[in-house]
Amino acid sequence: MQIKLEKTFPERENGAGARKLRSLAVFVLICGSSVIAQEHPAGESFGGKIGRTAADSTPDPLVEVSAPEGSPNVVYIVLDDTGFGDIGCYGSLVSTPHMDSLAATGLQFNNFHSKSVCSPTRASLLTGRNAHSVGMKELPGNDQGYPHTRGRVTAAAANIAQILQRNGFHTMLTGKWHLVSRTELSDTGDRTHWPLQKGFDRFHGFLSGWSDQYRPDLVIDNRNVDPPEDSDYHFSEDIVSQTIDSIGMILDERADEPFFHYLTFGAVHSPIQVPKRYIGKYEGMFDEGWDAVRERRFRKQLEIGLIPADSKMPPRNPGDPAWTDLSEVEQAVFARFMEAYSGYLEHTDDQIGRLVDFLKERGIFDNTLVILISDNGGAPEAGIEGNFEHPYNGKLTVEQMYERLDDLGSRASQPQYQRGWAMASCAPFKYYKLWPFNGGVRTPMIVSWPEGIQSPGLREQFVDVIDITPTVLDILGIDVPEYFDGVAQMPLQGASLRNVFESSTAPAPRDTQFFELWGSRSIYHQGWKAVAFHKDGTDFEDDHWELYYQPEDFTETVDLAAKRPGKLKELQELWWSEAAKNGALPLLEALGGRTRSYDQILIENSL
Repeated sequence: MQIKLEKTFPERENGAGARKLRSLAVFVLICGSSVIAQEHPAGESFGGKIGRTAADSTPDPLVEVSAPEGSPNVVYIVLDDTGFGDIGCYGSLVSTPHMDSLAATGLQFNNFHSKSVCSPTRASLLTGRNAHSVGMKELPGNDQGYPHTRGRVTAAAANIAQILQRNGFHTMLTGKWHLVSRTELSDTGDRTHWPLQKGFDRFHGFLSGWSDQYRPDLVIDNRNVDPPEDSDYHFSEDIVSQTIDSIGMILDERADEPFFHYLTFGAVHSPIQVPKRYIGKYEGMFDEGWDAVRERRFRKQLEIGLIPADSKMPPRNPGDPAWTDLSEVEQAVFARFMEAYSGYLEHTDDQIGRLVDFLKERGIFDNTLVILISDNGGAPEAGIEGNFEHPYNGKLTVEQMYERLDDLGSRASQPQYQRGWAMASCAPFKYYKLWPFNGGVRTPMIVSWPEGIQSPGLREQFVDVIDITPTVLDILGIDVPEYFDGVAQMPLQGASLRNVFESSTAPAPRDTQFFELWGSRSIYHQGWKAVAFHKDGTDFEDDHWELYYQPEDFTETVDLAAKRPGKLKELQELWWSEAAKNGALPLLEALGGRTRSYDQILIENSL
């Protein structure tokens, strides 16, 4: 006779200090006068029979999980701090033939929205939920005591790597993570929120917000390692080589099993570091300055039909100087920074080309779904003069930079370009990273999947980063689990873009989306967009709101707040409603309301 009892006991999770209860089934075997107690994990749902010997037992072999038949491979590529107008197919003269080719044969979006800063965008991308809802309203580790400020992704929002790993996919991350607190970066820290504990079989990259591209803060799997002592080493090249090696191993040993790969460049986030041969290709190309470059990109975007023909160029951003007002030394120095940045972007494109060529050589490119985005617009953090020795606190004067221009982009520098170039990066929009205007949130998105996309071309539907993972799960026919590792899961907040992939005239997956970062807010609803930029130390009720109708004003140049006060009030009330629904309340200023600029906030939380 067999009797099944239940008991529980604590089991340590992957993270230090965290514990959970695991239930066991206790099978008591009564054999004549002997009683044998045998423990068995209840989670395995054993369906056989356990007797005293194999002769009077029935086995229940484990069934290996396999991905849905015919599943495409999936690759997410994330560029860092790449503005809407930086890539060739988005109007730039920077040479990016590989990304341009993906767009030409696939889908190119002109109405894709990020969260205007890296970590919230990445949390939203991976989970298919809004950043506030999963605890990542800003950068990691800035907990102010509320669920949306935890600075770590809640276990109630399993990400796509975790879901696909449980459904027979191989998973790997190469590149930047930035979803773990600074206090947990060392080998003695809690690893609960490191990549391997978040669904990735392998990890090769760095954990923080940025790293030197020649001497990165390298982490392999679950441990920090010293970077290679190779004078030719570059992080972008390394992570693509690791990607190719990882995929190649899967193809050699398990060719019938699909993979999910998350490739996240440090580029083109500062420090701008790239071999000199890439910088030299752009010598003299930016001597005309950021105003002219911005205008040139705008004209090209009109010419290729990327933006509506009636679009208008917004005026120069407040506080950004005219190029003609700069001294000759300033112009010479600042132009070289953009030459280096452009070489850095071309170098990144070359690495993407290496991966694409490999996928084609191995015959799997056509059935690989590649989704490429940028996490936010061009970066303004280095201010008017830029930084040479460190991305956020370089101390050199412009004259000192001039004397060291040959070091720009090399191991002897850690530069970040001037804010005026961020404005040009985000052409045709105003403002840049960190802001709720289009310059901060509207960035490139390119999709390639030759076997699955039958109608390539431009897509103009409103799309948010939370829509990407739901799209992939829809294509794969995989549902979000009701529970993951015993934790009840919140529903996806994004919507599938599958119909948009199929048709340029398909309806957008949503008509409403809210935004909030450090108190600044915006709300999109049925073509209308209301924006409020908050200044630390002031009452939220005193924020100045602007109103735009995007179907007639692609670049947010005509503020309709005074003419349509009723519509503005409607959107303001909708913002509060959406914020409450998505866990974005209470409204909080940066790190408890201490008065600082956005630049200072980012400095403190990116190091």
